Amino acid sequence: MSFRVKYGLTIFVVLAILAMAAGFAAGQDEEGFEVSARSFVIMDAKTGKILLALNPQLFWPPASTLKVMTALSVVEHLKMDDQVSVSATAAAAPASKIYIKPGETYTVRDLLYALLLSSANDGARALAEKVSGSEAAFAAQLTQEVRQWGAYRTTLATANGLPADNQYSTAQDLALLFRRAMSNPELAKIMATKYYTIQGDRELRNHNRFLFTTPMAVGGKTGYTRASKHTYVGMFKNGDQEIIIAMMGSTKKWADLRPLIEKGFELAGTPIAKMPPAEEKLWFAKASNGRGKVAKSSRKRRAKVVMGGAGSAPVKKKSAVKKKSSN
Repeated sequence: MSFRVKYGLTIFVVLAILAMAAGFAAGQDEEGFEVSARSFVIMDAKTGKILLALNPQLFWPPASTLKVMTALSVVEHLKMDDQVSVSATAAAAPASKIYIKPGETYTVRDLLYALLLSSANDGARALAEKVSGSEAAFAAQLTQEVRQWGAYRTTLATANGLPADNQYSTAQDLALLFRRAMSNPELAKIMATKYYTIQGDRELRNHNRFLFTTPMAVGGKTGYTRASKHTYVGMFKNGDQEIIIAMMGSTKKWADLRPLIEKGFELAGTPIAKMPPAEEKLWFAKASNGRGKVAKSSRKRRAKVVMGGAGSAPVKKKSAVKKKSSN
């Protein structure tokens, strides 16, 4: 066989191997595993080892997954029973929010639940101002802190993840920081909570729908803006095995996450059955208490979780004007 032929065959084999590796890294295998996300990381939660990744170091707006970082900083600087006075600036934060008002006072604990369950942008600002005096100062401080914790590719400009210039993270950084957050008993407890009541009559509901659909869910944080698309970071447990999923730039949040969870446990050696599309079918009945979109805590009026199709619940007409949000 001539040198040229041997050389050509060698190059072909190398390219074929690289192509197969690229396909696997992109979340596509012989079984048709595929997601719409621009980047993701599947991490072994106990060891920190990355089991599978797609563009793990791609810079991307984190949206409300940033609130996990805010919570990490808050527990470093404040006590859970510290009192936080709400400023006009904090109260004026765009949705999603819990509609706190200027002059009201909340404990750090209450605002952390609002931050991580209801993705409260107003709560995030109030906490940031308590820690650093202003949201801008807090974001600068938080950027330095997360880099000290190993998230070297993250730069922050807000405490809540709302769109801002020069604000980005990576799926790898999100996974690393979430692992740190889940090692804190208080934060782990908060993110595992489905409902929480503040000030006696205001009930918060966790936006992480996996808590309502699978016992494997340990905790997580959702995020969305038009610029970031869907972002997510969360932990799942199957037997003794725990995995962390960090995902950014998804157009099909729950539909992308299910195969990532399945793949994660497969790679971890504890495979699970195919997960049904339960998250999209959840419907939460809402009750108003005159304070925006937060339901009352009475048992009779508690938001009910109903499984059903998209047409199983009445849908209110939305305004023609869409607002930016981070949740």
